[in-house]
Amino acid sequence: MYKVAKIIFKPRIAYSEDMPDTIDGVLAMLYKNGQISEGWSIEKHDQTYVANVVTTDDESLNPKYYNQYIVKETENFDIEIKIVCDDTMASDSCHCLKHSSYILAVEPYMSSSPVICGDCGKEIPLYKVPCLYEEKEHYSILNFQKTYQAVLDLWFDSLSDRFTKRQITDFDSRLNQRGLDIRSELELKVDKPVYYLLRNPIGGWFEFEKNNKSLKICPKCGKELTQFDGCYADKACVDCRFAFINGEEK
Repeated sequence: MYKVAKIIFKPRIAYSEDMPDTIDGVLAMLYKNGQISEGWSIEKHDQTYVANVVTTDDESLNPKYYNQYIVKETENFDIEIKIVCDDTMASDSCHCLKHSSYILAVEPYMSSSPVICGDCGKEIPLYKVPCLYEEKEHYSILNFQKTYQAVLDLWFDSLSDRFTKRQITDFDSRLNQRGLDIRSELELKVDKPVYYLLRNPIGGWFEFEKNNKSLKICPKCGKELTQFDGCYADKACVDCRFAFINGEEK
């Protein structure tokens, strides 16, 4: 279960005007390291600073998960972590010790990690996921998540509908090609199958049953989709590494 937590920063050096900015920078690094969710506040109490954050579990703020940037930026602070309570508005994260497969699922309701366990169907906190390419933070995957969700918001708002719909539903769009590149890199790093969740090519909200049908064949290779052996997706193309959430068969 996601947790509401307090991170207490006690400076080892004299106060300076840029101290709050330094702490904000540390929190941004923790976010990019997959240890907290985006969105936090910082309180000042005399010479102590308290950051209110949401984190994925009891273990996620352990300093053993710090990357080299966080280690360097926290050298001038004594840090205390207090787990306050469960975040009742958030879902639980994955606690599986092993994963037979993964799904890269960039959806608006994914508040933290877009990497899904193919077995339990819950998101895997990014601090448990290898960084991609030569990065030391999860820059590429988080940046793609924000870009994807921005295009999705535009589509939902019917702004530039033809362009945004194609970016989301066409496997060959520039947006999805970027996602597939990240999928391939992640698969290399975890050495397990990684599927990319592709939205069904729906026709719109009007005449929903007519326009929104379950896929039976892969839109890329034309092969029949197989049942996904997991809890998140319904169908998959093993060859193309696509996963789909289908509605009722028509």
